[in-house]
Amino acid sequence: MPRTPANKPNSTSEPTEPVPTTAPVAPATTEPTVVYVPAPSYLDRVRQNRMGPLTAALVVGALVGLLLSMLVPSPSNVWALILLGALVSAAVGFTVRYLSVTRSWRAQVPALLGAVLGVHIMSVTGTLQGIGSQSIAGMINISGPGFNDALLGALATPAVATGTVLAGLVAAIIAGWGPRDEA
Repeated sequence: MPRTPANKPNSTSEPTEPVPTTAPVAPATTEPTVVYVPAPSYLDRVRQNRMGPLTAALVVGALVGLLLSMLVPSPSNVWALILLGALVSAAVGFTVRYLSVTRSWRAQVPALLGAVLGVHIMSVTGTLQGIGSQSIAGMINISGPGFNDALLGALATPAVATGTVLAGLVAAIIAGWGPRDEA
């Protein structure tokens, strides 16, 4: 018995074979998939840089020290120097803590150095200049060294005072407080 084509019905008892159907295939695209990754923020770049926290600590210490040197009273007062030194230590310590990825010595050393520099600049410049809380007329007729000479004096003398080292240790404690991430 001859076979009939699959699309014609067969009158005999042989089963018919189904015709395979194919789905239409979409044409292949030649455009690559582009994934946009946003650039890291400025703070992330500072955190990724090895010298970023140290640079930030030195800049913050020097700037806050210079700004607070204006508040040192004319006759040098120990309590005022302690309070202003604590402010410099806190500013440097929290800056390094915010910018540092770890809580190890890599965060504590920059905090110590930045606070020592800031407190030394603040105390020596403020003590030599001695404007403090004088009136405006007293500020104009300053008889001692000017601000530039006082700053040069601070930068020329070594920062080996007990107060500067204690302020640096306070900043190092602030920067390193918390669980250690790495040894």
